[in-house]
Amino acid sequence: SYFGFIDKARQMALANVPKNQLEHFNTVSGDSLVDGSGNNLANLPRPKGPGRRWTIEQASLVADSGLLNRNFEQGKAMFAATLCAQCHTMQGEGGNIGPDLTQLGNRFTTKDMLEAILDPNKVVSDQYAATVFVLKDGSSVVGRLTNEDDNTYFVSQNPFAPQTVREIPKSGVTSTRLSRVSLMMPRLINTLNNEELKGLLAY
Repeated sequence: SYFGFIDKARQMALANVPKNQLEHFNTVSGDSLVDGSGNNLANLPRPKGPGRRWTIEQASLVADSGLLNRNFEQGKAMFAATLCAQCHTMQGEGGNIGPDLTQLGNRFTTKDMLEAILDPNKVVSDQYAATVFVLKDGSSVVGRLTNEDDNTYFVSQNPFAPQTVREIPKSGVTSTRLSRVSLMMPRLINTLNNEELKGLLAY
């Protein structure tokens, strides 16, 4: 399976990691996906395609050709297939890493949606932005700050396994800033054909 292929590549990469860093890189490369929620990724609906490298102009033309009377179940399936449901809630279902999209169509135009999907770095809300933690050794850690106490930052680095949290001692951090790079990957609709894209946007 594709999921198994990716995990095998992950394991091969980990074989080159120094033993004293293995635990760290095993975590950030997605070991929790193998053990738990990641198995869901292998069973998601798959687009029929063929996809394309969508531009906002191309996708807008397709959307303008008609979103009424679309197949609700197909739209919901494409919401899962493009990984939207991993991070966004829709009608009470999905993840909570990003904003709830249930009323999105009442607040934004189709073009606004397409711009956010194709170029999520264009506008990154402070509410959902990742934080960059600059450490004393010169390295940095990027992730979503989920909690903190007097001594520790608790950071989720993998949006597909948000329950996996890394603890960063505050004593080792020199500065923090909000990241200008969105947690959302760009161009997640590139696997969709015209009809699948219209189904997703209608949903």
